[in-house]
Amino acid sequence: MALFVIAIIILLVGVIMFTQGRGKEEKGKGALKLAGIICVLVAVFFTVMSMIKTVPTGHTGVVVTFGEVQDYTYEAGVHFNAPWVNVVKMDNRTQKETIELMCFSSDIQEVSVTYTLNYQINKENAQTIYRTIGTDYFNLVVSPKISEAVKDVFAKYSAESLIESRASVSKQIQDILITEVSVYNIEIVSASIENIDFTDSFTNAVEEKQVAEQNKLKAQTEQEQKNIEAAAEAEQNPERNNRINVFFIRYSGSFRNLYVELSD
Repeated sequence: MALFVIAIIILLVGVIMFTQGRGKEEKGKGALKLAGIICVLVAVFFTVMSMIKTVPTGHTGVVVTFGEVQDYTYEAGVHFNAPWVNVVKMDNRTQKETIELMCFSSDIQEVSVTYTLNYQINKENAQTIYRTIGTDYFNLVVSPKISEAVKDVFAKYSAESLIESRASVSKQIQDILITEVSVYNIEIVSASIENIDFTDSFTNAVEEKQVAEQNKLKAQTEQEQKNIEAAAEAEQNPERNNRINVFFIRYSGSFRNLYVELSD
């Protein structure tokens, strides 16, 4: 459209110069006529160029005539149309965005989240997206939906369970986003939680708990090892065990009689 406007201006200038050149008898009228002809040719060139519309690969051309979005679109390639028709290029490839969020767990722990989303527009409805949202659909629609979904799901889990249930949490967020953005003709390809970070105080508390559990497990393991070694040693010395048993059997009666006599 801009080229067409420029072409009209140049054409008008050329016509005026050519007309003035024809009306002059003195020297210089030939130069004015020549300049006018050149301006006309340049105007024609700009007009032709304004009629050529190129849509690159991976894009859909939304056709706009005097501000009105048409119901048809252009596929990738070269197209010819009226110079006053504008073609808006909408990217229909898979796009990737990563955002940083702050939210809270169910036990009011502050959580920093890095969330990555791969998405694409439904190219069959590119004109509808442009008509209702525009070209900045991620910031206007997708980003707010991500923030809302992440905060809602994270609020259902405690801080510790978020670590253990990371895959489940990510799946729930993705399912919500698929439903929420589909009404805007936007498709979710994949999504993932890249990072979950907690406050230093909570991280230290978790580390201390893990150390205590590891020490407890180590003590249990060492005790079990000692029990195994004792049992193995007992199996390797059955004669010694038999002598001890015979000793107690032989002298248990004598000890019992001596206790009775002392009691009398």
